[in-house]
Amino acid sequence: MRYVIIGGGPAGVFAAEAIRRRDFASPILLVTEEGEVARSPVMLTHWIGGEVSREAIRFRDPSWDKMNRVDLRLCRKAVAVETSSQKLILEKGETIPYDRLLIATGSSPISLPIPGARLKGVQAIRQVSDGEAILGAIPTLRQAIIIGGGFIGLKIAGHLKERGIEVSILEKENRLAPRMFDAQASLFLVDLLGRKGVRVETGVGVEEILGKADRVCAVRVRDGRILPAQTVIQSVGVKPNTAFLTGSGIVLEMGIPVNPFMETNIPGVYAAGDVAVTSDSITGEKINNATWPAASRQGTVAGMNMAGGRVSSVHNLPLNAFQLAGIPVMAAGNSGETDGEVFREEGADFYRKVLLRDGRVTGFILIGKVSQAGVLLASMKKKEILSKADLTQESSLRLKQLPPGLGYRHGLLFPEPKI
Repeated sequence: MRYVIIGGGPAGVFAAEAIRRRDFASPILLVTEEGEVARSPVMLTHWIGGEVSREAIRFRDPSWDKMNRVDLRLCRKAVAVETSSQKLILEKGETIPYDRLLIATGSSPISLPIPGARLKGVQAIRQVSDGEAILGAIPTLRQAIIIGGGFIGLKIAGHLKERGIEVSILEKENRLAPRMFDAQASLFLVDLLGRKGVRVETGVGVEEILGKADRVCAVRVRDGRILPAQTVIQSVGVKPNTAFLTGSGIVLEMGIPVNPFMETNIPGVYAAGDVAVTSDSITGEKINNATWPAASRQGTVAGMNMAGGRVSSVHNLPLNAFQLAGIPVMAAGNSGETDGEVFREEGADFYRKVLLRDGRVTGFILIGKVSQAGVLLASMKKKEILSKADLTQESSLRLKQLPPGLGYRHGLLFPEPKI
């Protein structure tokens, strides 16, 4: 069996490991545009913040390919897939035959279609080169503007502020990360960031990025104000990397739709990670669940099935967790929604919201106090019936006695393989 994987992120790496656990002999070839594999975009902000070293960005040992007998093709760009002849075409005309193909090409940051978006100093946080550019500019960096108040934007804002840089977040929606936070959570975080010295404005659109000598010097917002900055970080979302699949016969719709086994519409071709379109296990809606846990789970499922298994991916739901100005933040499921029965608690140093529909948890936001996170995730997966009384602080004392981490190992249909 000839296994070919396009992409060296978590989905591709976990898939290769899952294949090798089932198939000890067949060749595995992994192609990536980048100069290394097993690089974690999640760790880039921590590196920029000085919390970890450059080496910590990798989540596998440098000898990973040898340990797993994976043939790496670095700095190679896939330009087409010929599904009829089962061949992958690379940029310089090289063809690679396959029996099983995994597309794990991830996603790319969205760049705003506004004047000045290509000036020096305007970038995203996705590649090692992005981190290197920011770190190189820090000695002369006084002001930074982050366009977008999502997960990455909030994280990098906190890290840059800790380095003594004046930081402003500009979010065009009326609240931060609207898919993740409701209005109260957004206000809580705006206040928290304000107390830490980070200026946040919601409902503000950027019209133009201004430059001097080909480098950014300010942004102009819709109300006419000019805000100075020596770097502008765009954090407005990502789009799946699927352009090279046009004409391949693989269905493309917001990404690559797959079934619970991570199979595409073409036999022998699988997709996993940011590029895959899966079903939300709470709503049934089609989503790009572009998170690290989803990519690792989907890669494992795809790899096992490519090697002859039959494992389904379940409990597929949005899940984000991070530290913001020293405060733990976690959101899962349909956390930004308000339809259904809502349980809320708020204090000076915490905010908790749990969304119930027909007595079942469909989403939650935990800021400051996250001890119930594992239990709530487990309840969502089991679709247990809960009441508001089950969610009070008094009830949480009982819930804390459950085993640590309950609910975090989610994603594979039992019996769960040992991974």
